[in-house]
Amino acid sequence: MMDQFFRLGITFSMNSVVGGSIASDCLFGIPTRSTVKANVGALKKDFVNIAIHGHAPMLAVEVIEMARTEKFVALAKAAGAQGIQFYGICCSGLSSMYRLGGVIPLSNANGSELVVATGALDLWLADIQEVFPGIMDVANCFKTVVVTTNESNRLPGAEHIGYKRDLSDLNKLPELAEKILVRAIESHVNRRDVKRHIPPYEVEAEVGFGLEYLNKYYGGSIQPIADALREGKIKGIINLAGCTNTRIVFEKAIVDVADILLKNNILVFTNGCASFPMTKLGYCSVKGQEKCGASLKAFLGADMPPVWHFGECIDNAHAVSTFAAIAGALGHPFKDLPFAEVTPEWSNEKGVGAALAFRMLGFDSYHCVHAPVQGAKNVRDFLYGGTREILGSCMNVDPDPRKLAQMILADFADARKKLGWN
Repeated sequence: MMDQFFRLGITFSMNSVVGGSIASDCLFGIPTRSTVKANVGALKKDFVNIAIHGHAPMLAVEVIEMARTEKFVALAKAAGAQGIQFYGICCSGLSSMYRLGGVIPLSNANGSELVVATGALDLWLADIQEVFPGIMDVANCFKTVVVTTNESNRLPGAEHIGYKRDLSDLNKLPELAEKILVRAIESHVNRRDVKRHIPPYEVEAEVGFGLEYLNKYYGGSIQPIADALREGKIKGIINLAGCTNTRIVFEKAIVDVADILLKNNILVFTNGCASFPMTKLGYCSVKGQEKCGASLKAFLGADMPPVWHFGECIDNAHAVSTFAAIAGALGHPFKDLPFAEVTPEWSNEKGVGAALAFRMLGFDSYHCVHAPVQGAKNVRDFLYGGTREILGSCMNVDPDPRKLAQMILADFADARKKLGWN
């Protein structure tokens, strides 16, 4: 059964994650570094405000591009707004943010209702996955229009403006985008009496990191990162990802782990839902270097943040390509290097699948919540420690994020010792 499980894991990794990442890059372009505003304080009062939520960016990208045409800029101003502003919730928002620019990241999936409760959003555009029914209860309190776009993922009470499940009518995307924008402008006019509460918290964040950008930044080669890792300026590198989990304090484990690792000179890559607390709390800003140890800060220099934002969920693939380039420059396999997949608050099948994919590459994975495999001792024991012999990696869990961070540091120190690195 576990052999078949691994085969499914390879299929998931290569088809859904790597294939999806390649397709997105081909359709919408590779990530490019940019500076964005983050957190709810970046919400704007006098704009037609549209939130993008989900994981299928085809229609969302069409809507954003059309909103920037002269026609819709004029329609928004005629309705009394300064323009149309987009905000990112979950992965469609992140994908749009670093490819098109001007999309403000606000929250991951579990914090989405808090964003609606500001009263500042005129339209909520939802596609697939991690769009919770409770959105409707909050949206109705603030007259926020919710539009679904995928016929297999509707919400009771939401309006539906979307394409067919078999994607046979994707040629209608411009027509659908126009309908959605007209509806958003109508909603803005109809919501003039709604009170808005926008907390005064916003920060700048650097986003859009990837292998292509890093090669360019470091003069055409990833070698400077590899050298810094070997020399000990960087003690290790983690991929901080995964969802958030309502079984523990919202986003706290992610932040606690990051604080300890950065102080101990661990470089952090991040993507997906775990990236939101990193952006909105300043970790993706150059100013976030104050959280770093001395050698990591020296390596980063004057222009690089301590947490490198790689994008949405499927951009685990971009992170892996960067890890692969570093490993290649060092001449060692993943399993021997101070690398780790860290998903402190994983909560659904996608997070479990992503961590498994990293373990199959040779990365140890670290978590503050136990995987839902407690029903069978053989399966549990195999997935936690039994994979070491086959894959060179295993799964590690400690509910205390501080202890989990110390476990990572100890394992990285052991890996460095085996490599003969001081």
